[in-house]
Amino acid sequence: MTTKELLDLALGVGLAFEAFVHRAEQRMHAQDPEDQFASGRHLNWSRMTRHMKTYEPTEEMRLAMSNASPQTWVVITEDWCGDSAQTLPVIASIAELNQNVTLRILDRDSYPAAMDLYLTNGARAVPIVAALDAEGVELWHWGPRPEAAKPLVEEWKHQFENKSDMYPLLHAWYAQHGHAEIERDMLHHLNS
Repeated sequence: MTTKELLDLALGVGLAFEAFVHRAEQRMHAQDPEDQFASGRHLNWSRMTRHMKTYEPTEEMRLAMSNASPQTWVVITEDWCGDSAQTLPVIASIAELNQNVTLRILDRDSYPAAMDLYLTNGARAVPIVAALDAEGVELWHWGPRPEAAKPLVEEWKHQFENKSDMYPLLHAWYAQHGHAEIERDMLHHLNS
């Protein structure tokens, strides 16, 4: 898959943020016994809606976005992803600051060829944001978490035998630093 094909796919079948949120809410209430992620859906929903209520872009971010050229932010993710619950509402709010920016979401598991464009150390880690111009040329990409969190996660992976033991630390980090660090990363890309 090329980035032009990714752009065409996202514009054709990608979800707007509001549709993604609506679907996540429906899945949370479905209580599907076949849903292997059912146990975490309420917590992710809580995280997502908290960020939707509490994130307020800084003036620096507003200014940076006021200069954004026409582009599409393709987000590859899943609604069961904890990092996505912490970051996607902030990214969507930033995208909304400029009508030249279109945000579309693709499910990682439904579109593996799209995901394979943005592997992280060989893994299909999400969320990934790829900013593409109208011709599908990549302007920048980000993910699967803020730059400041990446070394912490690597340290915790070595510290904890069971990967799930690091998640409370990661989510505590997001609660303290998430908005500022996501903005810092986005500003870096927007100002480059």
